[in-house]
Amino acid sequence: MKTINYAKAACLTLVLVLTFVTGWEVYWRQKDYVLAYNDDESLWAYTRKQIYLSSPARPVLIGSSRIKFDLSLATWQRITGEKPIQLSLVGTSPRPVLTDLGNDPNFKGILLIDVTEGLFFTPTGAFPEKEADKRVAAYPNWSLSQQISFQINRVLEANFLFLDDLNLTLSSLLHLLPIPPRPGTWGGPRFPYEFAINGFDRQTKMSDAFIADTSIQNTVKREWLEIEGHVPKGAIAGPPLVDILAQTKRSVEQIRARGGQVLFIRTPSDGPIYAGEKQTYPRAQYWDRLLAYTQTPGIYFSDYPALTRFTCPEWSHLAPKDAARFTQDLIPIIEQKMGWSLQRNSPASLSKTSSSTL
Repeated sequence: MKTINYAKAACLTLVLVLTFVTGWEVYWRQKDYVLAYNDDESLWAYTRKQIYLSSPARPVLIGSSRIKFDLSLATWQRITGEKPIQLSLVGTSPRPVLTDLGNDPNFKGILLIDVTEGLFFTPTGAFPEKEADKRVAAYPNWSLSQQISFQINRVLEANFLFLDDLNLTLSSLLHLLPIPPRPGTWGGPRFPYEFAINGFDRQTKMSDAFIADTSIQNTVKREWLEIEGHVPKGAIAGPPLVDILAQTKRSVEQIRARGGQVLFIRTPSDGPIYAGEKQTYPRAQYWDRLLAYTQTPGIYFSDYPALTRFTCPEWSHLAPKDAARFTQDLIPIIEQKMGWSLQRNSPASLSKTSSSTL
């Protein structure tokens, strides 16, 4: 009777799999792809668990993509000694996360809310809230097995490029095929890989290749214009706007009642994007009204010369070097606005340290 040598078959299979995986990894590295982390539900949940350690030097950040690009976590840490907790979500309204933090009796910390008008002022339950709702709902059910899997994946993702679930899945690669869309159809935005690289701390930044290539930047500009052409015309107003303001105020007051503090921030944009935002969402009717209704301080970038000297390569987000400078310039403004002492080596912080030791 002939026997089957399973050991040889297993070894052959292993060799074939390793050869394929190695080849796949080398191929994408030669394409100048860089290691990044999947900004999935588990990474968000892992970060969400850290909010109870919040302080002025380690604030919680919620918002959309701009603050993920524009506030340099490494620069903030270098200046203050602490790294902010980044809970912002790309293309998503921060209001569901704000509601979640407001309803969390254990959150008594510092919250910085980035306001991108076209996402913040959207009707309750609208599409821009979908991903935030999904993350908020999934967090309490983040199981032990998922947490263990996350810890394993974080090690693998730090070493293997092919595990990139955003850019190297089959559906993502199909988008790279030069197939023009059918007339009258739109399948949603397609941003080039080089535009956004995500770190384990959920910092998002543009790649060096993106900064160096204006043609890639122009691709993203065209995507913004395409998105503008498909969003509903006109801004929310009337009772739906009052409802948004009331919900926001309620959450802010819940946080403040527990000893927390909240600050709104409007980060830079320019070109046609900023022009359209100012036209659709006049500052007096939206930003100023938001601050007045919620009785909350805010920082609007155009009010401060130090924050207006930056240019967004694709009209909506800062390049990494400018994000570092923006963060460095933003910290003193936050200190003045909120009465905090954030800089470790500033005269105020040194004086405070000296007086506490007397």
